[in-house]
Amino acid sequence: MEVLNEYIAIRTPIDGAPQESDFELNTEKFLLSVEPGSNDVVVKTLCVSIDPYQINRMKSYSSSQKASILAVGIVPGVAIDSYGVGRVVASGHPNFDEDDLVAGRISWGEYSIVKGAVMLNKLDPMGFHVWF
Repeated sequence: MEVLNEYIAIRTPIDGAPQESDFELNTEKFLLSVEPGSNDVVVKTLCVSIDPYQINRMKSYSSSQKASILAVGIVPGVAIDSYGVGRVVASGHPNFDEDDLVAGRISWGEYSIVKGAVMLNKLDPMGFHVWF
């Protein structure tokens, strides 16, 4: 099934404190399925973390962008990625099933595809009722 996925991106690199006008809401066609035989996982975003380090990633240049592959600069127009929580919509990975709650690197969008399920972990609700 194909849907229109809404996601947040920066318009241009940001220097200084981010303002609402620095961001844009974009849409893209998105498949809610994975290729047969892949280890990819499609995740519906429930919440994302908005961390201070992301400001450095939004800048045109920051020394932290060279420190780690996780701190590379955010590309204008592309969905911002961060740590978040979501629910599996489709999975080709043997460790993840539909409706599993997961945490990992996902986008500031309604849906994300996590290639190879890299940096994705199943969440254990520990018997608590999950309301989302």
